[in-house]
Formats: sequence, structure tokens, C-alpha cells
Amino acid sequence: MYYQKSGKVLIINSDRETHKELLSLFASEGYQVEISEGLTNGLQKLKNIKFDCLIIDVELPEMKGYQALPIVRTVDPKIDVIMTAARNTPELEARVREQDIFYYYIKSFDREELRLAVHDVFKKLGKIKGVRRMNEEAKILIIDDDPAFVEATTAILKSGSYKVEAAYDKEEAMEKIKKEEPDLILLDVMMQRLDDGFTICYKLKHDPKLKKIPVLMITGVTKKTGFKFSPQSDGEYLEADDFVDKPIKAADLLKRVEKLLPR
Repeated sequence: MYYQKSGKVLIINSDRETHKELLSLFASEGYQVEISEGLTNGLQKLKNIKFDCLIIDVELPEMKGYQALPIVRTVDPKIDVIMTAARNTPELEARVREQDIFYYYIKSFDREELRLAVHDVFKKLGKIKGVRRMNEEAKILIIDDDPAFVEATTAILKSGSYKVEAAYDKEEAMEKIKKEEPDLILLDVMMQRLDDGFTICYKLKHDPKLKKIPVLMITGVTKKTGFKFSPQSDGEYLEADDFVDKPIKAADLLKRVEKLLPR
């Protein structure tokens, strides 16, 4: 999926290595990016330039980032703010979320999460316009009995403009597959019964009406047992189109989904 992007991002962060990484990341996305090492210089930039998104770190030379936000709001009350932190604690997160921010990003997480958060800022502002949205109407069904995993995966897929449904057990899954006719299925291996994922996949791939639906098998088996599935070696008895281990990186998931979807 391709996008035309416009808009300005201000990054306030005292770490120069982070400057290079984020400048490279967001410049390659087509955003106009300004860097400031501290709050004082950052506030001056905010006064002189109209930014759409502010990425500000918790650790600033002058004060904590969450303490700086009320000052930022006096300069630009409406700017969307993404706050970053090297490490999180319940106390820190509570202080950060008191400040009405758009997103809270922990640096040890996948950089893709930060990229998607900035993407969502500009999407909300209407500054990302689709040039080619061939998968916009694609329907994806997630079949997994873990609500937290379903919620996180749904957010990732919706960031790619996919329509997402969920089923939490084998019976609900088969009902939704026949009713919704999804374009792609994300299927967990182990659910209420250890063989639920195998059973669903077998039924799909041996049903003349359903066998063309691509199946991306999601498994925590490797982490628990050390056994790793492969479409090449295990395709005879588990006919999924692709396998991916939990936990899934957002960028990897989106790449695999786009590859499997019918063109």
C-alpha cells in the first residue's frame, strides 16, 4: 500500500544516536523532520514553525518530558504528542498519561510501533492520502482465544486499512468464515483444545468453497516446545499458507499479510 504524505514532525530528544535513527525513519516516510536536543530549543522551533506531531522524550536536560508538556501546550495547545521512554514503570506511565498524549512509546519496543503511531497522527489529520489502496477492503479474520493478542493484532492490521473480525473458538470461527467469507485468516495453533487450529485448517483446505482463503498460522508452540513449523516441511499435514511465531513484530505481520492477500 502506498501513500502520499505531508506534514511536519518535531523530535525533542537529547540522545544523538536516537536523532539519527528517527530522522532516517521519518524522512524515509516522507515527513519533514526537525530535531531539538532540549526543551528550550524545541519551544523556539514550535513558536516559529507549525508542527503536526511532537515526539518528546521523558528524559530532557531541563526537566522531565511530562513536566514539559504543559509548557508545550501554551505554545501549541492542539499538537499531537507522542512521548518516548527508555524504560517504563507504573508510576512513570501514570504521570505520562495524565498529560493527554496521543501515544506512549517504550524504546525497547519495535520501531514499527512508533512509525505506526506517527502514521496514525497524520491519518487522523487527513494528511495521508492513498495513491493505491488495493487492500483497503480486504477482510481479515483473526482466530485466537487470547483477547489481548487479538486486540493488539487488530490494531496493527487496522493501521494497514484492513477490515478485521475476530473469533475466539473453533465453532465461532467456522460460523464467521462461512458468513463473512474473509480474504485472509490468521489462525492460532492451540486454543481451547490443542488441535483446534489443525482442525480448522484441515476443514478449510478440504472445502471446495473455502480452500482458496489464505491461512497464516500463528503459533506459540516454538516458544513452549522448541518445535518449529514450516510450510515446506509440514505442509502435508498442516496446509497453512504461511507460519509465524509469537510474538509477532508489526512490520513482519503486515509484510506477510500483504504477500498472502489475493491481488
